[in-house]
Amino acid sequence: MSQPAHPHALDPASLVGTTLDGQYRIDCHLASGGMGAVFRAHHLSLRKDVALKVLRPELTTSVELQERFRRESQIAASLEHRHIVRVTDFRRSPEGLLYLAMELLDGESLFDRLRREGFLPPDEAVQILWQLCDGLETAHARGVVHRDLKPENVFIARGPGGELVKILDFGIAKMADPGEGNATQSGMVVGTPEYLSPEQATGSPVDARADLYTVGLIGWRMLVGHHPFKAEDARGLLMMQATRPVPPLGAERAELAALPLLAATIARACQKDPAARYQTAAELKADLGAVLDHGLGMIPTATPPPAVSYTSLSPVAPLAPVAAVPALQTIQLGAPFQPEPTPSLGPPLTRGVEARLRRHPRLAVGIGLLLILVASGGVIVAVQARRSGMARLDEARAQALAQAERDAVQRATAAAAEAAAATAARRADEVRRPVSQAELELQAGRPARARALLTPLLASRADDPLLHQQLGHAWHDEGELVKALDEWTTAMALAPLDRPTLDHLVANLGRDKTVADRSAHLLVRAGPPAGPALADISTRTSPWVKLRALAVAREIGPGARVDTGVGYLALLADADCDVRRAASRALGELRERRALPRLRERAEARDQRKLGSVIIGSKPACGAPEAAEAVRRIEGR
Repeated sequence: MSQPAHPHALDPASLVGTTLDGQYRIDCHLASGGMGAVFRAHHLSLRKDVALKVLRPELTTSVELQERFRRESQIAASLEHRHIVRVTDFRRSPEGLLYLAMELLDGESLFDRLRREGFLPPDEAVQILWQLCDGLETAHARGVVHRDLKPENVFIARGPGGELVKILDFGIAKMADPGEGNATQSGMVVGTPEYLSPEQATGSPVDARADLYTVGLIGWRMLVGHHPFKAEDARGLLMMQATRPVPPLGAERAELAALPLLAATIARACQKDPAARYQTAAELKADLGAVLDHGLGMIPTATPPPAVSYTSLSPVAPLAPVAAVPALQTIQLGAPFQPEPTPSLGPPLTRGVEARLRRHPRLAVGIGLLLILVASGGVIVAVQARRSGMARLDEARAQALAQAERDAVQRATAAAAEAAAATAARRADEVRRPVSQAELELQAGRPARARALLTPLLASRADDPLLHQQLGHAWHDEGELVKALDEWTTAMALAPLDRPTLDHLVANLGRDKTVADRSAHLLVRAGPPAGPALADISTRTSPWVKLRALAVAREIGPGARVDTGVGYLALLADADCDVRRAASRALGELRERRALPRLRERAEARDQRKLGSVIIGSKPACGAPEAAEAVRRIEGR
């Protein structure tokens, strides 16, 4: 087969082994997302391997999404830089598939690395940030603002010279070209809520400084091990991005307080006010370079914070009057000398002293100069006192002005965030009725009818998370699990997943490897909210589903609130030897002391060898060596 059949929905497996557009032989499926799928392909004419990104066919009816896909290829192709993925082709195949060809990278996304490692060492994190800024510097110089930076769009490629960071997915980038007509409409929220800048969260005008805020958030996530904000829904997350300050690094991980220069750099990048942030990627890159040059900021004193200028937003209340400074006598210098009659000296000076001064005029001059110096000293002290008072007055006025402006900015930002949230809620109401009808169809066991109600809404509501979640449920009930996962991936990029979706993902852990792995990936991304669905594994009969659910809970961490030790302990009694082995290994890794009695029992278990009815020997029971090793690990031997 050389040409793929025209599908109604993208089935990645059906494209593998075909030749797209007569030029690209598709060798394997690499990944899927909300917009489409990525394949490893071979350009037949150039004899070169490439990555192909194919847009889901059902989305090609949306003019907006077609434009977004076209813009991604156009912008990325115009940015020639070692830290930006290179796009080489963009076309529509004769079968109607929209695709773009990119350089093929070997490595992993920053999201996958963080999922595995939790957090990164400061030197590794700073090097990644520096390379990010190096790529953004070129993009911003061309007037391109990415607007959707996040760990999933940062790829760490492996090569002969080591690791190289690549920026991916310019699908919602804004290009400062008036002729393009692609500026974001006022009040529209664009991007991924977890990594939106405050101005994006409120639907305000966006420039390159929005990307720098996101770089700061990515740095915070890499260094601390989790995102600075947690909210119940997308609206709450938008409010936090708009109004809540990003906590200092040292407040979350005490050891980072010993790196003041690094902490100050991240803090400045994460400022809510764009004017208080770094103004260019080059500035942020320079400070990150300084952090590396100074041993990650381990210096006696931190670099002082940059001065911040504010523009007044509201009148300031008058200050309390300051006590008046007494009028000062002045001495006029350079005036013509007018000799005056020598006055009679007062009683303290006797006539003898007066006579002596007349006989010794130099002594009289010296005493006169001394008196002038004393008088001048008094004047200088008075002038300095007045200057000090004026300085304190100016400082008080400046502090009051700055505080009033900060209060005004916070009020305006909160109001804008509420307006943006109200707009989002109003747009959600527009699809509530057909979604509710689709829910009734799903409950009645008619997923195809539900999908028929929902699919037409994609053209105008492609950014609605509820729509994508319901479409995922429809595909799932029809048995199209990969398509369901595509929809849920898109929904998660827009808002947290609901409990029914999380339950479906946990159930999918018992499916084939492709579906199980993608479901586990989404559950880990969902984080602590996935905990209740994972904890409800007692009702699931397959021990392998339980093992996978427990592994996901361990990857999420304590926030999942799943007692993984108890879960693995229960699996030690399973009839399947391989399950017991896996449970023993996990208990050893967890150093679970509660399991020691059961593990010792399993370690000592032996299977008897018989010849007829005669016992001729014994051997360790299946799983006994793994149980013994777990005991040694727990006891620290």
